[in-house]
Amino acid sequence: MSDSKSAAVPSQQEPEAGRAELRRAAFLKAARDVFLEFGYEQANMAEIVRRAGGSLSTLYAQFGGKKGLFEAMIDARVELVTQQMQLELAAHAPVRQGLQRIGEHFLTLHASPQSIDIFRLMVSQSKKFPDMAEAWNKRATEGVRKALAIYLEDRANAGEIRIANYEIAASVFLDLVRARIQFRALGVPSYVASEADIREAVDRAVKVFTGGIEALN
Repeated sequence: MSDSKSAAVPSQQEPEAGRAELRRAAFLKAARDVFLEFGYEQANMAEIVRRAGGSLSTLYAQFGGKKGLFEAMIDARVELVTQQMQLELAAHAPVRQGLQRIGEHFLTLHASPQSIDIFRLMVSQSKKFPDMAEAWNKRATEGVRKALAIYLEDRANAGEIRIANYEIAASVFLDLVRARIQFRALGVPSYVASEADIREAVDRAVKVFTGGIEALN
């Protein structure tokens, strides 16, 4: 009897966990839309609940407030961006192929209209809400850089490349990947990077980055 009861517990808990994850995802999506539509200061928690469903008490229980919700939104974005880096690390992919796939995944997300709008939001409100800008820098910028640095360290340990500082190298590569297309998207709101644009930009960045490493060594 005790075995059958204990075996039944996970099956009862799993639907609850699944519903909680769906609710969390709905809150994060609604929060992103509300932040972009109204800005950080004017974003209203009740409006987020209205769009996502659920209750204010559940929202506050999960995130603690507007700041916690904003940080969770950043974390979800970072997790999405770093997925490809983790895949290449797990596969111990050769550096040129790995960086090409990492770069294309990163730039596809980074140059999307939604990401460009989030970037504009950060720039426009960073002076008034420095804590928000600091959260973005620590959680998003550093999170992505560190994930890429781990992959580069793996390739260095395999003897494929030689790098003195993995995080600086990661920053350089990410800057090479995004600079041209991000600046164009910011300056020309109607511009949306095509797959060919992204592939070409990343291919150029990989060649410059790996060529620079070889020249230094």
